[in-house]
Amino acid sequence: MKKWLIALGVTSALITAGCSGDTEESSDSEGQNEETAETEENNSQDLKKSLMDAQMELTDTFKPHQQKISAYQAAAAEEEPDTETITSAGEEAKTAAGEAAAAASDYTVETELPDETKTKIQEAMPSLQAYYEEVEKALDENLEEADFSTAEEKAAEFNEQFGQILKDADFPAAPDLIGEMS
Repeated sequence: MKKWLIALGVTSALITAGCSGDTEESSDSEGQNEETAETEENNSQDLKKSLMDAQMELTDTFKPHQQKISAYQAAAAEEEPDTETITSAGEEAKTAAGEAAAAASDYTVETELPDETKTKIQEAMPSLQAYYEEVEKALDENLEEADFSTAEEKAAEFNEQFGQILKDADFPAAPDLIGEMS
């Protein structure tokens, strides 16, 4: 009988030890899951911050050029447009568009981002370059009444591509970068 009680006690002790070991493993895996979730959240926040920096870098680079194009568009849209003002603003806009197209063709992302994200931004740059080339072409064809419809399609294409990059990083909304540069 004594042997049975000792055997029963040892068995109970082993079972209890085994169950408590499962509890510790469970606690360890929960802790690891929490750490993993926290790390992923930090990485996501870092990516978002870096993308915002890249967006600001892009905006700062092209804003001076885009503002001249916007000034031309405002002058041409006046109720009583002044031909001399339109011509002057148009020449400045045409020069700015050419410079911006060259800048877009040579543009590299300086912000620290994952290689995949940098590649996606670089792949969007030909659309921005095409936008500026189309603006320049439209101004070459008719300085006083330039048709920017093709340029606007290229701008929309660029905004869509950049917006998809932001959407992939869980941003709630994509900005109109051409509008932000104006």
